[in-house]
Amino acid sequence: MSKILSGELIGKKESVTEQLLLLNPHSTPFLSMVGFSTPVTQIEHQWFEDEMIAYETVVTEAVVDGAATAVKVADTEPFRVDHVVKAGDEMMKVTAVDVVGKKLTVSRGYAGTSADAIAAETKIEVLFVEGQESRDAREGRYKPRKRFSNITQIFDETVEISGTTAAVNQYGIDDIYEYEKQKKQLELALQLEKAAVNGIKYDNGNVRQMAGARSFINSNVIDLGGKDLTLPTIGDALQKIYEKGGFKTGGSYEIIAGAKQKRVISAFDQNVIRINQGEEKRGTVVNYLTTDFGEFPVSINNNLRADEVLIVDKNRIRLSALQGREFSHEYLGKKGDYLQGMIVGEYTLEFVQEAAHARIKGAK
Repeated sequence: MSKILSGELIGKKESVTEQLLLLNPHSTPFLSMVGFSTPVTQIEHQWFEDEMIAYETVVTEAVVDGAATAVKVADTEPFRVDHVVKAGDEMMKVTAVDVVGKKLTVSRGYAGTSADAIAAETKIEVLFVEGQESRDAREGRYKPRKRFSNITQIFDETVEISGTTAAVNQYGIDDIYEYEKQKKQLELALQLEKAAVNGIKYDNGNVRQMAGARSFINSNVIDLGGKDLTLPTIGDALQKIYEKGGFKTGGSYEIIAGAKQKRVISAFDQNVIRINQGEEKRGTVVNYLTTDFGEFPVSINNNLRADEVLIVDKNRIRLSALQGREFSHEYLGKKGDYLQGMIVGEYTLEFVQEAAHARIKGAK
C-alpha cells in the first residue's frame, strides 16, 4: 500500500522551496534571477538606508542680473554658510540660507568669475567649503537614516485527487499525487513571481500583499509616451542611476524586458549586442548590451508590462520567506471522497535604495 493511502505522511511538512526554482525559469525569471535570501522574522520587514546630503539642486526663479544676491532654489538642503557654489560658469559664496523661503543669499563673482543673469532651472551645486586658517570647527550636519518596509504575503494552493482517480489509478497513486503537486508548485511560483514584479503594498488587517519591484522604483522613471524604445533612452536611464551614485559600489545590474521590448533591444545596432546562447543560470537566451556605463545582461520576462523595461541591481534585491514559512507541502489525508494536501509559503521583497534602479515605461 502506498504511503499516502496508509496515512504515513499525514501532517508531515516537506520543503519544496528548491523545487520552485527548478520548475521553469522561463516562467519565473525574476525568482531565478534573485533566488531566495535569508528568512525575515516579522510580517512587516523593515530596513534602514543611509543617504548622503544632497550636493546640488536647481534655481527656481531667474536671477535677472549679476548684481542680484538672492537666489531661490528648489531645495536648501545642500547649502550652508561659507559654501562655495557654482551655477553655469559663475562661482558664488553663500552668506545666508533661508530654509523656509528656499532662498540663498550669495556673494557674486567669487574668485574673479563673471557674474551674470542666471536662468530658471539652472543647476546650482556645492563645490566646497571656503577654508580659513585657525578657525573653529563648523557646525556638524547629520542626515538620519530612513526607514523602509515591506510586508509578507501568503501564497497557498491545494493538491486534490478524487476518489475516482484514486480507484482508477490504484497502483500509481503516489505518482499521480506528485504530478498534481508539481503543477500546484508551478502555479505558486508564478504567483510569487508576479507579486515580486507587480505587487502593490496592501494590508487590511487580514489580507497582506507585498510591494513589488515596479512600485518601489520612483526616482528614475522615464515615460516615453508612446515613442519607440531606443539605445539612448536606456543610456538616459543608466545615467540617472549613475548620477544618484548607483554604480559607485559596483552592483550587479540587469536589464529586464518583456517579449515586445526585448525584440526592440535585439534590433539595436549589432555592434552593441553580444549574445550568449547557453546562459544556464536563467535557462534562457541572454543578450549583453554595451553602453557608455558598461556592459549589461538583458533578459526576457513576460511578467513585465509590454511597454516597460526595468534596470535593477540584483545585489540590492532580496526575496525572503517569513522564518518557518518557506514553501512547504503538507499531506492532509483523505477528506471524504478525495485525497488532499496543501502547499503554503509566506514571502516578502526587500528592495534597497530604489534610486539605484530605473524604469522605462510607455514604450511603443
